[in-house]
Parts: sequence; C-alpha cells; structure tokens
Amino acid sequence: MPPKKKKEEAEDLGAMRAARFGRVKNDLAMGFVGLPNVGKSSLTNLLAGAAHAEAANYPFCTIDPNVVRCIVPDQKFKYLADTYKPPSVVPAALKVTDIAGLIKGASEGAGLGNAFLSHIAAVDGIFHLVRAFDSDEVIHVDDSVDPIRDLETIQGELCAKDRETLSKTEEREKERVRKEKGASRQSEVKLSETFVSAFEKVNALIESNTPVQTGEFTNGEVELIKDWGLITTKPQIYVVNLSKKNFIRKSSKWLPKIGEWVKEHGGGQVIPMSCEFEEEYWGLKDDPAAQKAYLDDCTQQAKDQGLTGPAFVAKTVVPRLIRSGRQALCLQSFYTAGPKEVRSWTIMKGTLAPQAAGVIHTDFERGFIKAEVCAFDDFKKYHGGKASMAGPKEHGRYRQEGKQYEMHDGDIVVFMHNTSGGKKK
Repeated sequence: MPPKKKKEEAEDLGAMRAARFGRVKNDLAMGFVGLPNVGKSSLTNLLAGAAHAEAANYPFCTIDPNVVRCIVPDQKFKYLADTYKPPSVVPAALKVTDIAGLIKGASEGAGLGNAFLSHIAAVDGIFHLVRAFDSDEVIHVDDSVDPIRDLETIQGELCAKDRETLSKTEEREKERVRKEKGASRQSEVKLSETFVSAFEKVNALIESNTPVQTGEFTNGEVELIKDWGLITTKPQIYVVNLSKKNFIRKSSKWLPKIGEWVKEHGGGQVIPMSCEFEEEYWGLKDDPAAQKAYLDDCTQQAKDQGLTGPAFVAKTVVPRLIRSGRQALCLQSFYTAGPKEVRSWTIMKGTLAPQAAGVIHTDFERGFIKAEVCAFDDFKKYHGGKASMAGPKEHGRYRQEGKQYEMHDGDIVVFMHNTSGGKKK
C-alpha cells in the first residue's frame, strides 16, 4: 500500500507541474490531437458513450471540432447517490474536443493546418493519439504505420507553431519596456533577467522538439510564459491505439520505442488502448452479461498464450482515459448531498472554500460564512447506512471550516452564507 500511495502522490505532483501554465478555471477541456485516421473520432465517440463525431475513414472528416462531455467515473459519487437515492443525480463531466487530423506542414497551413492549430490552442490539455495497428481497411495518411514518425510529425508541427509565436514574443517585450520607459522605437532596451532566462529555456526546448511544459522553470518564469500563448505548455497524455490482439496480450513492437521517445522528449504518461477492443466491448453496453462474457473471453485468450496475472485481465480503458485527462488538468470534485439531489462539482486543486462555494452560485462566494465539511471516507465509515450526517457528527468527523480552507477531493460540503439584505441559509 505505501508504494502505491507514493506513486499516486508522484502522479499528482507531475500533473500539477504539467498544468502550471494553464488557465485557472473549473471548466477546462482536453483535446484529441493526431494525424488523420488514427482513431480520434472513434475514441471521442467511446468517451462520450454516443456517436457525437462522424467517425469516417477519410482524412478530413472532422473539420469543426466536436465537443463532448464525458461522465467522470467516480465510485464515491456513485456511493452517495446509492445512499441518498435522490430524484436528481448530477455527476461530474470532462469536456473533450475531437480536433481534426494534423499533417506535416500544418504549421505552415498545409491541409487544414491553421484552423486545426487554432482549435488546439483553444483547449487546455492534449490527448496525443498515435496509431500502432496495421489495417488494410483504414488508410494511413503517410501510407505506412510508424508511430515514432507520427510522434515526430505532430510534435514537430506543435513546436513549429510555438517557434513562430516565440519569434514575436521578444520584440513584443521590447516594445512593452520601451513604452514603459518612454524610449523611442529604435532604441535598444535591456530585458529583465527573468524574461531572458525564460526565453532561452523555452527556445532550447522548442528547438529540440520537446514540449515546453516538461521544462524546469522558476515561478517567475512560469508567470511570464503563461502569457506567451504557446501550444506545448499544455499538459499532454500519450494514447497508443493498438490492435485488439496486441491490446489483449499487452505487447507491441512499438510500445518500448514509444516509451523511449516520450522519455527523450520530456517524459509523460503513456496509455495503451485499442479502439477495436473498446468498440466491440461498448457495442454490448445494453447487455451486461454479454459484456462480461466478452471480457472473460479476451482474458482467456491471454491465458492461452501463457499470459496471466492482473495485468492481463481484460478491461476497458475508457474510465482511465477520462480520469487521466481530468488529473492532467488538475481538476477534482466536491459533493453536495441531500434527499433532493446528489451533485458532483468540479474545481481545480488548491481551490479555497469560498471559491468552491462560488462554483455553485456567485452569491455563495460573496456572502461566504463557513463550510460544513465531511470527508467522503469518514461519511462512508460512520453514516451507518443512513442518508444522514448524524453518524459522522457523533464521531466528530463533521467539521466547520473558514475562508482559508483548501478543498480536498471527495469533500461533502454544506456552505453557510448570507447576502446583503438576505437571510443566513
């Protein structure tokens, strides 16, 4: 157990580090990025649980980004809903954008590159999807399957766009300093050490085809870089689309090479999956027994090859993808629970109680008095099967918190507030 906790803490720290350049808001979005025909639309459909994108075998079938809201798998929320059994149940959702495929030269306008790159700039995190399966039925834009080449192509286009953006950043900063000092447009001005240091670090990363978000920066440098509008400051999760056969046996000649490439380009999370497997599994969603039989059959196929153990028990990767995207954006949930409704509310990690109250209603933040809080684990341990906080209160697990309280994932909360001329609620 301790090692697992350490791993989870390390992943949390990694996510916080990756998201440090992002916007501070609760409605953030992930976007699928990759070459045409790697499975972006198919996977978007799977995440949403419905055919929201036209998954056609044509390079530019997705021109306008398709935005879907994916229900976040959450056992804590499910437990609260099953306990309270209210008429209204509102889970958390992750917004995901299916962005049409990039091709080599997109940063210079090739294909539909400029429009697609603007769509990438509009999301907050990236699912970088690469194809590692062979199929005569699904054409590859470069006529052959080579995920390392594809990774280089996509990363190269993103860095090329950032290189273009960065080329204008230094002159813009000089103009700002000249204006601040009242100097002429032709005069040379000295830029701050923080700016010069940040600029040089970012330039070195981009020139090495490495995402800026993987670099080491001081807090001051981060604050500057946030305003530069760079695409590669966004958190990235690498998703590898395997054949069903390779997914079942958790092996492919490409996986070690992809892992090495990611490591050489700043590191990051790599998630192997198979659209073929997922589409067959979710195609049985109306028949739970058939779904179970399908998973059992896939697990047996692995056993027949001498592959046993937890790693070879077949299961869908869709919930993991949604949770990973949410984690990459540093989002978490708190709950409100009662006889009328159980709802999961989305906030960023590090959010204080008054700002969390404001997610429910701006009046709650403006008139914040206190938060009455119970950790989910304490509720589960002490509620005694009742849809009530009486048990946690009796055991001293229902507490009052003030304006400086930092919300934790899984908090069950009642906010006490007032508004000018209003009554305390």
